[in-house]
Amino acid sequence: MNKLLYKEIFLFDEPFYLLPQKAIYRPDKKQLIFSDIHLGKASHFRKNGIPMPGQSHLKDIDTLHYLLNTWKPETVLILGDLFHSIYNREWLWFKSFMIEYPDVEFILVEGNHDILKDSIYNSTNLFRTDLIEEVNFIFTHHPLKDTDKLNVCGHIHPGIFLAGRAKQNIKLPCFYVGKTHLILPAFGHLTGLQLLEKEENVQYFLIANRQVISL
Repeated sequence: MNKLLYKEIFLFDEPFYLLPQKAIYRPDKKQLIFSDIHLGKASHFRKNGIPMPGQSHLKDIDTLHYLLNTWKPETVLILGDLFHSIYNREWLWFKSFMIEYPDVEFILVEGNHDILKDSIYNSTNLFRTDLIEEVNFIFTHHPLKDTDKLNVCGHIHPGIFLAGRAKQNIKLPCFYVGKTHLILPAFGHLTGLQLLEKEENVQYFLIANRQVISL
């Protein structure tokens, strides 16, 4: 991938690549990280009378294929809300996707929407857990209120509102990098944004025009 498109940051002297596909790559661990893909949301919309393109759910799967083929990770860490609550055919698409990468370990840190029956998650290379703790980092779905480690998480769907002088404005997804938290943008293209108020001593990395830029 063109290095101009992603943003490299260092956390505890370890490089992290913030990707325009709303994911992170850790080169030292050969690990891809994303959160809040919400597979099944398209089906949820259609059941509630909201018209959606028939193949809209494949857009995120296609993006995952691109990321795995580009970065070739050994592990994929999913920080919760893999599915949107209800079992549907999109699980079968995702299961078929994992089968194509038998040497990749997929780890799901369960989120509030990951409520399918245990038997549905059965796959030879998918593992589930509540959190992952390392020396400097703790990986969860919900942001932790009290932590002495950097909490890498999702759930919030962070975004920033930008307004121009000519009354133009735009809402963009972002990575939130603060002293205690690194919050990923929602990976799924059908997820909304929670607009954040800008804080001091926090870095915001916006995703715009297929690249990651510092605010």
